[in-house]
Amino acid sequence: MSPPHPYRLGHRIHLRPRDHRPGMIARSLLGRTLFVTVLTVLVTHIATLFVFQRFYVAPLLEHTIQDRANHIFSLITALEYLSPTAQSAFIREFDDSEGGVIQSATPDPRRIRSPAPSSRIFLLQQRLQLRYPATRLWITTQGQLPTVWIPLHTTHGDFWYITQRQRFDADFPEKWALLLALVILLGFSSVYWAVYRINRPLRDLTQAAHCIASGQPSLLKITPDIPTEIREVSEAFHTMQHALKNLESNRTIMLAGVSHDLRTPLSRLRLALEMLQLPGPPALDPLIQDLEEIDRIIDQFLDFARDRPHYPLHLRTVAPLAVACQERFVSRGIPVTLDITPNLPRVCFNERALERILNNLLENAIRYGKPPFHLGLHQKGKAVCLVVRDHGEGIPAQEIPHLLQPFTRRESSRGGPPGSGLGLAIVARIVDLHHGTLELRSPPEGGLEVTVRLPLPNDSPPDLTS
Repeated sequence: MSPPHPYRLGHRIHLRPRDHRPGMIARSLLGRTLFVTVLTVLVTHIATLFVFQRFYVAPLLEHTIQDRANHIFSLITALEYLSPTAQSAFIREFDDSEGGVIQSATPDPRRIRSPAPSSRIFLLQQRLQLRYPATRLWITTQGQLPTVWIPLHTTHGDFWYITQRQRFDADFPEKWALLLALVILLGFSSVYWAVYRINRPLRDLTQAAHCIASGQPSLLKITPDIPTEIREVSEAFHTMQHALKNLESNRTIMLAGVSHDLRTPLSRLRLALEMLQLPGPPALDPLIQDLEEIDRIIDQFLDFARDRPHYPLHLRTVAPLAVACQERFVSRGIPVTLDITPNLPRVCFNERALERILNNLLENAIRYGKPPFHLGLHQKGKAVCLVVRDHGEGIPAQEIPHLLQPFTRRESSRGGPPGSGLGLAIVARIVDLHHGTLELRSPPEGGLEVTVRLPLPNDSPPDLTS
């Protein structure tokens, strides 16, 4: 037996349509794995960079700055104590490992700029100013390569030590940032590929479950490359599928047996009662009515026991079906009024199923309500609404949420008209198969109003099978 349809508590009961919105990636196994992996890589690299910067780069930088400062101090000392002839020879023959040169010409003021406070050149300038406070370092361009101009102040004159900046102040942090980005991208791609392969059999399993839920055979295949855990789930799913197939087969046989074994003796009883009818008052009419009621309840049992009947949906107008239903009840002497809004749009529905909805709702209104009975048909928003209304005592608010449960009847109706308690449950199931909504409410003036909303079709051609 199918579980009851979801509804909302209160004066109104709604069958909520299926939620087809795609799940957010943060809720998926792939999204969560990628998030955890990327977060782990980021935290690991940030911690690595901190440790590397604190215990390797900072001491190395301090050693490098001091070494270069000592190199400049040595040049100033050499130029200070050499004779003019030796000084000229030293400047002419000077050649260090970094391609630096010494010259007396000053840089072009239009092409120089001060070093950035965060650069190593600025740190070197601060270190040189501890001994020579007037020292200012400049950065300029000589040809295509950035160069650093370092002043060498002596009593014999001022000189400039010129060296390439890229050797002197290497751009170390950007290389690490690029390496971090490459590692994150590589890790992201690897995890995405691995989790995608893991999720593929899960998606196949989900699709197979949806096929079974819609009454179609699943095409789930268990391949050798499926992980062991998912293979076990797939094998359990196959076992469940075979069990459901056997259950469906047994239920079909049982329904056929119930239909034959119960209706055959009922038909014989009715025939015998009709043959026993005597002249005078119809004393056997109540017995015949009881047999008809039993036959009707059997019909409802069989209809509800069919888990998800296949209703082919067609795009058509609801008005002719409502008119035929109203005329059928009026011909039985039941006062059913009809109110139809002109030029209603067409909706997708199954004629036999919608006829069952109207019959069940009107029969419930006649059985438990009071005349006059009203059948309305109008458009509201993007839906066509069927409204069945009676003017009886109504239903208390606390009892409304339970009416859609199968085999549920009002406590006050237990000793009243007979019934199976399946009428509204069957209506709810058919409405759900039409992707519509069902609403029950008790108006302030009394009675019960039941509204069935059938959605208007989209611009695309509708799916004609349920």
